[in-house]
Amino acid sequence: MSPDPARTAFERWYGAALAGQDLLGAVHGVCSADCVIHMQNGDDGDRAATETQTSQARALYPDLAIEIEDVITTDRRMLVQVSVSGTPSLVFRIARGRKVFGAIGAVVADVNDRAEIIEMWAYLNPGAMLTFPPASNLPLPPEPLHAPGTEADAAAVLAQWKRARTGSEFLDAILATATRDCLVHATNTDNGTTALLESQFHIVQAAFPDLTVSFSDGFVVEDRLVAQFTLDGTQRGWLGIAPPSGSRVQSTGAIIARVTADRRVQEMWVYLAPGIGLFFPRRES
Repeated sequence: MSPDPARTAFERWYGAALAGQDLLGAVHGVCSADCVIHMQNGDDGDRAATETQTSQARALYPDLAIEIEDVITTDRRMLVQVSVSGTPSLVFRIARGRKVFGAIGAVVADVNDRAEIIEMWAYLNPGAMLTFPPASNLPLPPEPLHAPGTEADAAAVLAQWKRARTGSEFLDAILATATRDCLVHATNTDNGTTALLESQFHIVQAAFPDLTVSFSDGFVVEDRLVAQFTLDGTQRGWLGIAPPSGSRVQSTGAIIARVTADRRVQEMWVYLAPGIGLFFPRRES
């Protein structure tokens, strides 16, 4: 048994990537044979299912690049924050007129005592710019420097968020716990205040007026919380380039937040992919 299974699993994964493997492909070599992988359209699959989606992503973005930004591990859980970039195929260049896209993402994984990933959640949205066009003129707020909280403080904020059942309740809970100078890192690489978060949630709520939120998981590490959730709703309005479809779709998302000693959020990373269920409908009933 590895003394630190999650750290060992990450080192195996990253070592394979350094040896020349594609970062997405390398993670499959660390998965157990029966690993369950939760995809952002609500489907649960195995390695073959994720390899299919990876191939589709590379068809749309031939030079897709993923770089690791930060890694946090407990003894059995791994959180890897990444940046994603690439050049869209001709279809997406016509759709939005942008030649390069950027997005932030994360991978969360549970690990067994053999340092194998047994369950994984991937929050990667290379189409973020199509839903949330970047505002390149946004000034970068200063980094907040409040006293860091404890795991108990982070757990208290997470519990407050988990009481939300609708999109509006979730947004209200986040805003109620944020400091006035909270720094927000959005999926499309924009950085700003909570006003940025509000604007993106309003885009989602306008497209899905009956939006509901359900929490699939969540955990805390030191002063950070990881809130994992599913958004569910019927598309009644435009979502970026996608016209109203009347379809009921799901998407999974996550927010990582740094919590202060007075149980407020001073920085957060938001991973949203509300359109994923439109472009990759669920196979499961």
